[in-house]
Amino acid sequence: MTSTTFSTGRPLTVRLRSHTIAAWACIAIFLGCSVAAFLAGQYGPSAFFWVFIALGAYILVSSGSFELDEDGIGHRNTMGRYRMLWRDVERVDIGVQGTLVLYGDDMRFVVAPVSAWSGQDRDAAFALLRRKMEERGLEPRTSHFGDYKAHRNVKR
Repeated sequence: MTSTTFSTGRPLTVRLRSHTIAAWACIAIFLGCSVAAFLAGQYGPSAFFWVFIALGAYILVSSGSFELDEDGIGHRNTMGRYRMLWRDVERVDIGVQGTLVLYGDDMRFVVAPVSAWSGQDRDAAFALLRRKMEERGLEPRTSHFGDYKAHRNVKR
């Protein structure tokens, strides 16, 4: 345990600020387009823009934050809390866009790409993640589907 990683004894927290900004931008832009189309009498396109508004809303409520500590990794968002212990991780896949998927016995935990992490704990959290993977001898495998996975059996 390094002093820079756990000097306070608290979990390291990273947020997904870029996802939050993109979600709000998506909602605002497509809401504006929908209203403009509706006012122009273009009801079909107006309704179609709501698909993108819904996708932006999904990104907004699902992004949340990740917490890493010596025992495991957690994801907290509006839809719930998810956690996987390091000792349960048996395999790691990495998606083309950098998403990490941690697999255990009938469990799957999805970690947003490190490039999307933000916050003061970002570097220490990445170092902890790398260290835990090295300690367990986990070598990430490239997966074309890793970017499209969701958590499974890790809700707390």
